[in-house]
Amino acid sequence: MSTPSVRPKPREAPPELLVLARFEEFCAWLLAATPRWPKRARFTLTRRIEEHALEVLEELVQARYERNGRAARLARVNLVLERMRRLLRLAQSTQVCSAAQFESACRGLDEVGRMLHGWRTSLGERPRPAPGEERVE
Repeated sequence: MSTPSVRPKPREAPPELLVLARFEEFCAWLLAATPRWPKRARFTLTRRIEEHALEVLEELVQARYERNGRAARLARVNLVLERMRRLLRLAQSTQVCSAAQFESACRGLDEVGRMLHGWRTSLGERPRPAPGEERVE
């Protein structure tokens, strides 16, 4: 009887690569979904959501390869993700996108947001308290 070959366990990609890959998947899904949204929103809300998604993708690529200012860049990405969430809520409430599309988009943004938080934490960034909260040390 021969012994099975032992394959080394594949190394997990660094957090910045995982978040970049997930967001690329999200962008591909979003850019395929938005052309089916109503024409009345195509040049306003749809365009803004798509621009935000592409901005996040560009910022993530730059954060991946530029070491200086990485924490500030990731903080900007987080802000753009929050703006995207708000725009998607508006799209859903005005019936521009379906409930299923809204749910898929929110799941994708939530996953990327959690991964982004992990990347920021791995850089030693401490979470900031919400406005009005005091930090207890």
